[in-house]
Amino acid sequence: MTRTRIQDLTSAVLAGAEPEELLELLVRSARTDLGAENALLVLADGAGGWIVELADGPSSSRLLGAPVPAASGLGTALRTGSAEGVESIATVDLGSGMLAVDAAVVDAGEHGTGALLVLGPPTTTGPSRAGTGSRERLDALAALVALTLRLPDLGDAGELDDERGRIARDLHDLAIQELFAVGMELEALAQSLSSTGEPPSNARIRSAVAAGVEGVENAVAQIRQIVQSLRRERSEATLAERLRHEVGLATSGLGFVPTLRMPADPSELDRMLPREIAEDVVAVVRECLANAARHAHASAVAVSVSVIEEGVDRVVQVDVSDNGRGIDPSVRRRSGLANMSSRARRHSGWVDAISLEPGTMISWRVTLPPED
Repeated sequence: MTRTRIQDLTSAVLAGAEPEELLELLVRSARTDLGAENALLVLADGAGGWIVELADGPSSSRLLGAPVPAASGLGTALRTGSAEGVESIATVDLGSGMLAVDAAVVDAGEHGTGALLVLGPPTTTGPSRAGTGSRERLDALAALVALTLRLPDLGDAGELDDERGRIARDLHDLAIQELFAVGMELEALAQSLSSTGEPPSNARIRSAVAAGVEGVENAVAQIRQIVQSLRRERSEATLAERLRHEVGLATSGLGFVPTLRMPADPSELDRMLPREIAEDVVAVVRECLANAARHAHASAVAVSVSVIEEGVDRVVQVDVSDNGRGIDPSVRRRSGLANMSSRARRHSGWVDAISLEPGTMISWRVTLPPED
C-alpha cells in the first residue's frame, strides 16, 4: 500500500475534520506505512489508568478496550510521562502473550500522556526494532495524533476565524505591502538589466538593492511586532503551552509536526525558569523552527527543552535537531544564530551549531539563577 505523505496527513489535521475520523486515519497509517500487524492508540482512561482507545489490524476487535497493566513497562512509562521510557518499550502484553512493539509517546496536553504502538506477532525472542526512518515516521504520526487531540481545546471556530482574520489584516497592511514594494523595485531593476537599451549604472543598482534590503528589514520588523503582540496575548499561558503553540505554528511551514520533548512534569519549567529566560526559550525554539522550515529541507525536526544539574548549577538546555541538508558553509551571515547567541550571552550562556549525519542540531544553554 502506498505510504500516505506526512504533509497530506498534516493538511487533513489542520483542515479540521472530525477528530475521531482523523485519529482512525492516523492509526491506520501507522499500521500500513510501517508494515505492522496491528497499530494501537493508548490513552488515559480518566481513572488513573490507560486503555487501548483505537486499534487497527486483524486483532483490533480483541485489542480494543484492553487495559494497560499498571505494573508493566508501558504502564510505568506512561504514569511517569517519560518519552524515553515509552520509546524503550520492546514488548507489551495486552492479555494475549508478549507482542513485539515499537512505541512513540503522545503528548496530548490536558488529555494526558498516551502512546502510539505498532505491533508485531507474538514473540519470545524480542522484536526487531524500527530503523531510523520508521522511528521518524512513528514519531511524526504520534505528534499528529497529539495535535488532533489538542485542536478542539484551542477555542471555537468563530474565535479562531476572528483571530485568523486579525492576523491576516495585520500581515497584509504591514509586512506584505512592504514586500510588494520591494518586489516591484527589484522587478523594474531586472527588466532594465535585461533590456537592449543602456544598462543601469552601478549607482542605480546599488540604490535599488539597498532599498530592497531596507524594505525586507522593515517587513521583518513588522512581522516581529505582530508575533510579539500574539505573545503578549498569551502571557497567561504556561511555558509548556507556549512551546506546544510554537510547534503547532511551525507545522504548516515544515509540512509535518515537529517532535517536542519536555520534562515529565512540564510545570517544572514554570517553577524553575525566571520569566526573562522563559521568554528567550520560546524565542529560541521559534527561531530554530523557522530556520528549519526555510533552509533545512528536513523530513523530521525534534525539539527538546530540559533542566539539568551540573555540579552546583542548574542549566536549561534547548536542543533543536533536524535530518536536513546541514549548514551551508558558503553562507556567512546567519542572523538567526546571532540572535540566539545574544539571548544566551545575557544569561551567561552559549549556543552552538552541531553537524549531524544527516542534519544539524542547535544547542542553546544558560545557567539558571540560584533558587531562593
